[in-house]
Amino acid sequence: MTIAGIIAEYDPFHRGHAWHVRETRRITGCDWVVACMAGHFTQRGEPALWSKWARAQMALASGVDAVFELPALFAVRTADAFALGGVTVLGGLGCDWLSFGSETEDMDLLRRLAALRAREPEALSAAIRAKLDGGLSHARARGEAVAELLGIEPEAVNRPNLILAAEYLRAIEAGGYAMTPVAVRRVGDYHDEAVGPVASATAIRGAFLRGDAEAALNAMPVPVRPDALHPMDDLLLHTLRGMRLDELAALPDVSEGLEHRLYDACRVAATREGLLEALKCKRYTRARLSRTLTHALLGMDRALATAHPAPTYARLLGVRAGAEPLLKELSRRATLPVVTRATELKGDPVFELECRATDTWALLHDAPELRAMGREYTEKFVKQR
Repeated sequence: MTIAGIIAEYDPFHRGHAWHVRETRRITGCDWVVACMAGHFTQRGEPALWSKWARAQMALASGVDAVFELPALFAVRTADAFALGGVTVLGGLGCDWLSFGSETEDMDLLRRLAALRAREPEALSAAIRAKLDGGLSHARARGEAVAELLGIEPEAVNRPNLILAAEYLRAIEAGGYAMTPVAVRRVGDYHDEAVGPVASATAIRGAFLRGDAEAALNAMPVPVRPDALHPMDDLLLHTLRGMRLDELAALPDVSEGLEHRLYDACRVAATREGLLEALKCKRYTRARLSRTLTHALLGMDRALATAHPAPTYARLLGVRAGAEPLLKELSRRATLPVVTRATELKGDPVFELECRATDTWALLHDAPELRAMGREYTEKFVKQR
């Protein structure tokens, strides 16, 4: 019996994801596909449009056999922490393969990029500094310097899936997992906003948000309309304005005095978008700043991240009917506890953060049944028939 793992957000699960699952089965010849999926906040630092239970249902209805959770402590983080979290869960379950979407299937290139991200040579550091002195943003300077060293186009280096792919390889090596990486070339552009038969998650979310629900639903293999999600501006600004400078400085990605800019800007900004605009500069990408705001909103600090460098459990969110042999095999293989009931995690600091994330996400809705606190304890894992 062989098992392939996929790390994903599935916000929402679209036809490109279904193709990825099918390609994973074809390339690896695996018997089962397991997904490790982010919860109610994504790596972009934004709330997911669909609940994690709805997204698990989508995945299970479209070819995934079981869905486990990527805890928020790792899901709403930089690429290295996101990858380490997902690889630890899937490696801890005993998966034989790790399949991921990438802009390239060149595994040698991905390994070279992973090596550079693991151990940055002085020549690369010097090249980055020179480009920063030339006025480039940090992301652009690094991208161009790495591209020159690897002999590839600069636009390729900062593509999100390429960076994640390299971090997956690093995490597999660092953890000593016997997982074989498989790169599946992406269909379409990650940021393409056009809505068609094979649309990106970005395009589908955008279509829903601008009211074009019909086009969005037609782009999904399992058409599920999301509940209305309101901006988290007031919740965020209320939280930030109540934080001291030392509390802002303790957020995971805050350094070099960013806490001072954040402290001042949140007192005059009227919206989350306005705050991001005020904070934006060459040093910090929008994604990094967006994650930082969500870290503050959820009460995620550097001390928690340091104390829990990797997941210590694998929580089951959903399973497909007929996958009982898979669960039995995972229980036999797993080096992490396989958790099916939230009560087993009561008191765990990482799960407490998960509860805060879900309870915060709930307050972004109007429907009374969605706003209730404690859904982590009342929702059972999904059974797809």
